[in-house]
Amino acid sequence: MSLIRSLALSATAVATTVGCLLAVPAMATASTSDDATASTTTIVGRPYPGDADKEAAIVATEQQRIYSVRAIAAAARWRGLSVNAPYRVSVGRKPTLVLVERPQPYVLSDLLTLIPDGFVRQPDGSFLLSNDIIVQSGAVLKLDDPDGLVIHLSSSAKGFNSIVSTGGTLAITGSKKAPVRINAWDASKGKLDTDTSDGRAYVRVIGGSANLSYVRFDHLGFWSGVTGGLSLTGTDETASDTAAAAVPTTGTTDSPDKVHGTEIQPTGTVSDVAAAVESATAGYSYVTALLSHVTSDGNAYGLFVNGSDGIKVANSEFRNSLVDGIVLHRYVTNSTITNTKTHDNAVDGLAMTRAATGIVLSQLTSTRNGRDGISLNGSPLASGPNATGTAVGSYGNNTLSDSTASGNARYGIVVLGGTNVKVSDNTVTSNLMGIVVSRAASAVSIRGNTVDQSQKHGIALFDGVTKSTVEENSISGAETGVYLRGSTATIERNTVSDVTLHGITLVGASAGTSIAGNALSGSGSTSIDHSRATGVEVDKNDSTHWISTKPLGATLRSIFQPLTVLWIVLGLIVVITAIGGLGRRRPGIRHPYASHAPLTALSKGILDPSEIEGQAISSTGAAPVASADPHRSSAEPARPTLSSPVTNYGTS
Repeated sequence: MSLIRSLALSATAVATTVGCLLAVPAMATASTSDDATASTTTIVGRPYPGDADKEAAIVATEQQRIYSVRAIAAAARWRGLSVNAPYRVSVGRKPTLVLVERPQPYVLSDLLTLIPDGFVRQPDGSFLLSNDIIVQSGAVLKLDDPDGLVIHLSSSAKGFNSIVSTGGTLAITGSKKAPVRINAWDASKGKLDTDTSDGRAYVRVIGGSANLSYVRFDHLGFWSGVTGGLSLTGTDETASDTAAAAVPTTGTTDSPDKVHGTEIQPTGTVSDVAAAVESATAGYSYVTALLSHVTSDGNAYGLFVNGSDGIKVANSEFRNSLVDGIVLHRYVTNSTITNTKTHDNAVDGLAMTRAATGIVLSQLTSTRNGRDGISLNGSPLASGPNATGTAVGSYGNNTLSDSTASGNARYGIVVLGGTNVKVSDNTVTSNLMGIVVSRAASAVSIRGNTVDQSQKHGIALFDGVTKSTVEENSISGAETGVYLRGSTATIERNTVSDVTLHGITLVGASAGTSIAGNALSGSGSTSIDHSRATGVEVDKNDSTHWISTKPLGATLRSIFQPLTVLWIVLGLIVVITAIGGLGRRRPGIRHPYASHAPLTALSKGILDPSEIEGQAISSTGAAPVASADPHRSSAEPARPTLSSPVTNYGTS
């Protein structure tokens, strides 16, 4: 029996040990599983090389300068001064040439005449611009030369210059053989200005329009989007804001500005000047632009677009930017970017931020960027009541197709919030993750894409994505083909191959998710891992070419479920007990009490009362004292007497 008990206890101990061993890998798997954000949140791109505090202050000063020039022009009209011809004003560090409306465009010869000391031809045939230029509403600045044109914008530690259109039109046209080149130039050193810490020359279009063809912008801009190099921005400043920024509250100026030698003092109240400013800025609003064969190299931002409608960019290239290659920032609508390259930028190749809608992106190539290749953000501008009353709705109706995103440090393509976004027929290779959708995006269609050699996931949807589809994509060479966490999607007819962990992984609440018709091949623990998800329907997926490399712990865990372990232990006890019983020989029939002795063998039987007379038992329970019976043999035991009844045994 001891042997049987030992074996049974051993079986129980083995089963308990197996259960403990199974529990440990389960915990490890949960904590080290394929989390979509585990090692990616720290990738923010290459650091900006400038001086944050100094450059931010310079941006504010530059904005103030532009506001002041606008207000001075408006004040001149209000005072009845003639500003029907181009003029210069001294605001800030250097004079600013203001080009006013006229029937014909301003060309190179006009600049040489208007600012002979500020626009100078160099010995090599290039031009050095050392004055700022502002193109007012209704005016057109046209820069071109059939033999090629190089314009150096003066930019050094002593200051920098800019070309800014405020409601006017900027037209810069070159040719394939002779493009126009515009750059930030340090004349004291005879080379491009690469230091942004003291500001740097830039080109900006505020409202109005731009037509740029065969133009190369080199090493322009600093710190912000509006001063980032080449920027196309609308305006939402009110007239009173502009006037208040330019007119002292006392109603006078200590240093009057000059318009062709005439002193002007914009006296009066802010509201008076505001009316004139309103008239002067009537042409401001959204900016429109056509960019064809434009190249940006080494700018702070390759192209920054804000508050625009109908922007068209084609056959262009944006590279080596200190921040992003292309930024579509706030209220960009009905715009297209086609057949364009953006590569080797410090952060994102193309970043579409919130409040952009109706954007069509096709035939883009975004490679080797410091963070994401192509980022589409449709999240709301606000999540609830706010000081400015901003709406809380999502943005969307954007498409990305026939494009390539490869070799980027984080995601190839990322969709951050928004609704009705289509990502189709793109090639995404050699990124940390291929295509990522998050931030509660809705109605996102990921269809017909080829995703190869992602380090982690091929396609990942997480953090509340709903009503989305992942269909007919080809995914290979990742840890996990399709990853879904806390989201809902239809995952159908995808081909997943050469993955090393799971073909499809689902985690968390996934009610309404359907996984069907997918062809899954590769190696790993399971082709479809949905044990940590709820509400998932899995049907008719082809895993015949899947090679299971499930670890021993996972295999045992799948076999030894809690109830299974319990029944195995009980079965072992029964089997071991039965085996132990077979080892004993069974004797014939025998008396059931053969091993017991009769009571008479252990006593003398019934005593004669005369034999026990004279024996006494003390009331204290002491041993009885033998009587002096001469007839009793000394060998006989003492007999109790009848003088003390047996019931007196015990203590008093």
